Amino acid sequence: MDITAKKQRLMWSVVNFLQDELTNENVLSDERKESVEVAIQCLESAFDIDSEVRKKYENEKVDLLSLFPANVEVSEENKKLAEECKTRGNNYMKSSEYKEAVAEYTKAIKLNPNNAVYYCNRAAAYSRLEKHLDAIDDCREAIKLDKTYGKAYGRLGIAYCNLNKFEEARKALRTALQYDPNNPTYETNLKLAEEKMFGTMGTGNIGPQDRVNVMSELMNNPNIVDLCSQMLSNPQMRNLMVGVISNESEAIQGLIQGRCNPESVQNLLQA
Repeated sequence: MDITAKKQRLMWSVVNFLQDELTNENVLSDERKESVEVAIQCLESAFDIDSEVRKKYENEKVDLLSLFPANVEVSEENKKLAEECKTRGNNYMKSSEYKEAVAEYTKAIKLNPNNAVYYCNRAAAYSRLEKHLDAIDDCREAIKLDKTYGKAYGRLGIAYCNLNKFEEARKALRTALQYDPNNPTYETNLKLAEEKMFGTMGTGNIGPQDRVNVMSELMNNPNIVDLCSQMLSNPQMRNLMVGVISNESEAIQGLIQGRCNPESVQNLLQA
């Protein structure tokens, strides 16, 4: 096959882009990373990209992303309409109408695809619908738009946790805490993910003193105290707490063996 230098340089740039994507731990799942690795091997074989070619074009790599505009031009009218859709979506979330919330956030994204909040909010709705892979995709889109968006990493961690991908959840939640270090939900979910990951949270591993230490730490956190006050104003949450008090051991182990808190919650919705 006669491969011109121009084509070879282009394909080397594609391979380089794909290799960069592999190093970004919050962009691709393990399954997709395997697919990308296969694609790289196929491209290298088809276009004779070997060590000599890599060395030759090392200083001539093309930044493929720079060839595309980072943002789509959005009119002020569309931005306004998108915000209205987001508000309706948030209201649907509050009333547990998650399918309707997804529809409104989707409308917002179509009107203004540059806003990371819309993707992140739709991810929350997808998580409520148990569509965790869709939630992961939306979190990644939000992160692409805003790499410092702590809430997107937090929800990414929750989605991974609900798929029992605790190592990925741990990475995402750690990143979330880098950008939002005072968020108690991220701290709690990170601890759950780490305990699950290392297998140290089995039945019987939590003793009375551990419970005392955990409760002391929680009650000294003003964010937790405020959250508890809000939760206890809800009759359903009061009934749940009665159940916890009446059967502490069973309740605690049930929480431990369950999933990460999907949103502790409504305060995770973007205003």
